[in-house]
Amino acid sequence: MTMKQWAIRILKIFSLMVVMMVVVIAIFVKWTLSETSLGILEEKIENATTDTPIGLEDGSLVKTDELKSFYLFSGEKLSFDEFIFENKQNNKITDSKELPGLLQINQNIEIKNVLKNDCKDVYCYQHYLTFDYIPSIFWKGLIAVEDQRYLEHFGIDFKSVFRAFVTNIRQHRFVQGGSTISQQLVKNIFLTNEKTFSRKLKEVVVSIYIENRYPKEKILEAYLNEIYWGALQGIRVKGVFAASLFYFGKKPIDITSYEGAILISLLKGPSFFSPLKNPDRLKERAKIVYDKLLTENQIPNDPKDIWGPKDWNRFIQRLKELEDKHYYQSMWRAMNDQELGLSRYEKFVLIQKVADVQQKIQMKDISVKVILGPVGGAENYSYYSRVERNKEKAIRKETHQIGSTIKPILYSIYEDLGKKLHDLVLTAPIKLKLLSGDWSPKESHRNLEKEVTLIDALLKSYNRPVVRIASELGFDKVEEKLKPYFPQLKTPLSQFPSELLGAPEMSLEDIKHTYSLFIKEECKKIQTGERPTEESVLFALSDPNLTTVEYSVDVIMKKLRFFGKTGTTNNSYDNWYIAFDGKNLSIIWVGYEGARTTKSLGLYGATTAFNVFQNYYRDRGKRFVQFGCNLVN
Repeated sequence: MTMKQWAIRILKIFSLMVVMMVVVIAIFVKWTLSETSLGILEEKIENATTDTPIGLEDGSLVKTDELKSFYLFSGEKLSFDEFIFENKQNNKITDSKELPGLLQINQNIEIKNVLKNDCKDVYCYQHYLTFDYIPSIFWKGLIAVEDQRYLEHFGIDFKSVFRAFVTNIRQHRFVQGGSTISQQLVKNIFLTNEKTFSRKLKEVVVSIYIENRYPKEKILEAYLNEIYWGALQGIRVKGVFAASLFYFGKKPIDITSYEGAILISLLKGPSFFSPLKNPDRLKERAKIVYDKLLTENQIPNDPKDIWGPKDWNRFIQRLKELEDKHYYQSMWRAMNDQELGLSRYEKFVLIQKVADVQQKIQMKDISVKVILGPVGGAENYSYYSRVERNKEKAIRKETHQIGSTIKPILYSIYEDLGKKLHDLVLTAPIKLKLLSGDWSPKESHRNLEKEVTLIDALLKSYNRPVVRIASELGFDKVEEKLKPYFPQLKTPLSQFPSELLGAPEMSLEDIKHTYSLFIKEECKKIQTGERPTEESVLFALSDPNLTTVEYSVDVIMKKLRFFGKTGTTNNSYDNWYIAFDGKNLSIIWVGYEGARTTKSLGLYGATTAFNVFQNYYRDRGKRFVQFGCNLVN
């Protein structure tokens, strides 16, 4: 074979290898792109809220910190300080003179509802901003510290790769990377973090592809919306909008140059530079970023922008306080709660009040269940504090001892059987002879008067009078009238008198049904004149200053009238508050769902469940309904 023939053969083989290599590369590129979801780089529509605006009613109260937290997530354009200033100027809002930290609403005010949460992950918040709405400090800062030739390269910056390679060789370790912004986006969003050659090739392929298909602005937009900025209050912070809200309590448009430098610094490692865990690292990094932006004339040189020690201390202290208060976690739960019955703001306030009580108790496995809604109505709202468990089962199926919440119904039955609320009853110990042996009701109160009226016995929730009156009237007669309210009642009552003290176990939904029936019947008696208003147990328990919550009721709620009854039972593992304000019936349970091994938790319905009720109805931005039966059908 001649030299020429050999040359031709080699050329053919080489050409075939080149063709095969091109085919393999083409297949690899096509497969890589087909496996990569590029949806986040498609055109996005600004997600303004379409929900009904939030109405704050004339004559109501709101808590300043809660309103501020909600307002941050709303579609309003003014800052919260501007909103408050404007409304105070018009006298629509004034500071409460009775309780610090509360605002009095003097005229009806509407606030745009919350913006959509675009993050689909659990405990995560993100609101997508198109590039035009992202302040330049963020993308200028990103380019300055991560990819200075971003506007020049096509997805891969060979100069940076070579520089990083040389630096790493000199240092004998990996100290510098050469990834562009596009590569970082691809690595963090589209691919896994595995350190393999094939993954790096995919990163290169996709980076070059998106640089050729999409404008630079779209890639920056995707990066600044999709990157994680750490976690606060147990919520993952995704994107620049969420980062501005969570770290500074501002929307991006209100972020200063130095605050922007701090957020850009966090991108290097949200945990490593965490202001709560490693504030000194963040301070040093923020100074480097800010100085670089100044050097490259990306921001104006304004010495007033630069933070001093006091600014940093305020920033860190604010974050620590917010970690304890859980406002943003409550906002996440309110935004993800699709149940009807309450406005988004009312949900947020209720969830926050529950979190406040749990924080105050500081005990693991303390849970809260709530049902709110019109008496007998189908528009009930239910809430369960434990996200990891089934809410429907917790509200409808799981039962708890009802304790003293049974007493208002019992005293109404006693009246039906001829007793009057101003009749006297002995408080001395009483012993009943049962088939199981002698039994006496326990009394938690001390130094009782020898005799008290029925109304006083009800107001103070004494136990002995309940059993003594039932014994005098006849257990069988009481049982006959009590059974329709409590089908699960153990009978005969003469052998199970502890049922009269709240031994039955019921779900929240069952109690809602029972109390709806009771309130309707009691109101019917009042409306028909069968029972004078002042002789009704509803009226008797309508002054919180006289009931078991007298030491818990605050200066505002003590002026209002609402039917309410506490219940503390089962060694305080079950704590209740049942209330009726003239329209809505509230069933609130606070209890322990761990192993019940201790003798007593030292909790009371008057300080746990009642506080949820009181603080929610006081601060929800709605006028309190006057107590009465006129709204009950």
